[in-house]
Amino acid sequence: MNSTTKSQTSIRKFEEFFATSYKDDVFEILEKYPDERSLNVDYNTLELFDPDLADLLIDKPEDVIEAAQTAIKNIDPLVKDADINIRFENLSNIIPLKDLLSKYIGTFVAADGIVRKTDEIRPRIETGVFECRGCMRLHEVEQSSGNRIIEPSLCSECGGRSFRLLQEESKYIDTQTARMQEPLENLSGGTEPKQMLMILEDDLVDKLNPGDKVRITGTLKTFREERSGKFKNYIYVNHIEPLEQEFEELQLSEEDEEKIVELSKDPQIYEKIIKSTAPSIRGYRQVKEAIALQLFGGASKQLEDETKLRGDIHILIVGDPGIGKSQILKYVSRLAPRSIYTSGKGTSGAGLTAAAVRDELGGWSLEAGALVLGDQGNVCVDELDKMRPEDRSALHEALEQQTVSIAKAGIMATLNSRCSVLAAANPKFGRFDRFKVLAEQIDLPAPIISRFDLIFVIEDKPSVENDTKLADHILKIHQSNTVDYEIEPELLRKYIAYARKNVHPKLTDEANTVLKEFYVSTRNSNTEEQAPVPITARQLEAIIRLSEASAKIKLKDTVDKEDAEKAVKLQLACLREVGVDPETGEIDIEVMEGRTPTSKREKMQKVMEEIAILEQEYGNQAPMNVLVSNMADKFDMSEETVEAFVRDLNQKGLIYFPATGYLKRA
Repeated sequence: MNSTTKSQTSIRKFEEFFATSYKDDVFEILEKYPDERSLNVDYNTLELFDPDLADLLIDKPEDVIEAAQTAIKNIDPLVKDADINIRFENLSNIIPLKDLLSKYIGTFVAADGIVRKTDEIRPRIETGVFECRGCMRLHEVEQSSGNRIIEPSLCSECGGRSFRLLQEESKYIDTQTARMQEPLENLSGGTEPKQMLMILEDDLVDKLNPGDKVRITGTLKTFREERSGKFKNYIYVNHIEPLEQEFEELQLSEEDEEKIVELSKDPQIYEKIIKSTAPSIRGYRQVKEAIALQLFGGASKQLEDETKLRGDIHILIVGDPGIGKSQILKYVSRLAPRSIYTSGKGTSGAGLTAAAVRDELGGWSLEAGALVLGDQGNVCVDELDKMRPEDRSALHEALEQQTVSIAKAGIMATLNSRCSVLAAANPKFGRFDRFKVLAEQIDLPAPIISRFDLIFVIEDKPSVENDTKLADHILKIHQSNTVDYEIEPELLRKYIAYARKNVHPKLTDEANTVLKEFYVSTRNSNTEEQAPVPITARQLEAIIRLSEASAKIKLKDTVDKEDAEKAVKLQLACLREVGVDPETGEIDIEVMEGRTPTSKREKMQKVMEEIAILEQEYGNQAPMNVLVSNMADKFDMSEETVEAFVRDLNQKGLIYFPATGYLKRA
């Protein structure tokens, strides 16, 4: 059977198919044409109608789609030249991007991925109208999708070979290029994600944004790059299906689900999951418990007034060098169903959020960064303190609002970054000092520190007992190359994916009581008027998220009293580690969030007041030596303390301290 006969057969089959299965849809589209120009056809319906035609669509998509478009024109001849796009959805032929190699060129495929970047929309000439320079006769020539303009070979009137393109008379179609990257959960650790170029045309343009998760259906084609002469694959897109909430996280079979539900009934499941988090690293139970809770996450909520409450838990680990922080982060990035690992030194603000990049034709487009690609997963940022200050500021909005707003190169956009952030940092002076405030020891601004739900300080202290156990553990791993798992990592990944997708626990009255009592009693533990504020509503929200995550670990629908108590215990442990003012021994949220402690602020105020008194005595300037002796007499402050306060006040611009030895308020 020759190609013309095949084509006629396909057209007749499609006429019958549309007349039986899609009659109403076809007439509705024809009525709305040209405002609506696409008819969505379910591939499964076509396969039931005619399996051979469905198979032919996979092998020869261009011919079959053209036949379908002709069939629609034949159905209603009254509508002249109705170029209806036929878009096929629910294609069974879903192929991972990394497998889309040369054998699939020319076939109809579907692939899942994350949109990395979209270029600007441009017109492409579809039918060129040419004027013969000799006799002025007009010729219409169909154009290919390439960059070259195809002219008529010969004028049918005068035989001339010189033509002029009439741009305004020609027919154009909107076109846009975009780039897609394979889903992160499909990657094994360390593999570079495969990317694929996409061409969108007509009413598909402007449908994609960086960070979107989509299933793309289309024809895999190839083109030759002019500069290099090499061939490059791309998908000529036929249909876009958004995968908004989650990817099919990890393909869970019924057997997997049975295993997961069975495992959740184990009374020791909470402990087993904690022990299975970074098992190659010994100790740090609280850190592992927090990370386990982070992997499961709280329940995100959207209120009636459109306010969004995040369910993701952010954790910061500050610790001495060589204690395995990076190892923990690497392990989490492999264990989480969707995760990205990045290190501060090699990460720019644009790499974290989104970059404005020039496309091939000189226009600007957005390329999604780590926090956008890690949407609804985990982002592990190592060496957070080593990032440049201007790049760290990119984290502010992403940590709390869970969006990334971009205003670059004339592009205004807001992208989603609903991810949990696990960050690690080293103390500024190499080792952690218990007798100094946290903010003085981490090279991070207070607003970023305050956005972490839990902050852990890990010190490397010598201890005969602990060091013996650690040495035995490390030597055993090196000797046998094995690690003792409570739960296999692959099963644990599936368990986490299942819990995140299917479990959305609600707070019970008993849990509410525990959380409320903790919040109220901690805040009012000190009755003095100028007492430090131990915690704020931010910590209460963090504890709610931790309690929900604790319930998720056991696949429970309710957050019970025990979950709330675990969360409170963990938060208190963090506050006692990080939030205690070394001078007063009391919990002060200012210390936890990296600001000046209340006790220090009060002393600074006393120094300022004393400077004001001395200015009146000594003619508008206060002698430094008199200030030092007065503060020692009145408030028992040492000379070093007063000098440190003076330096701080001078840096903040509250006082002037010229070299003359006299102070002056600003």
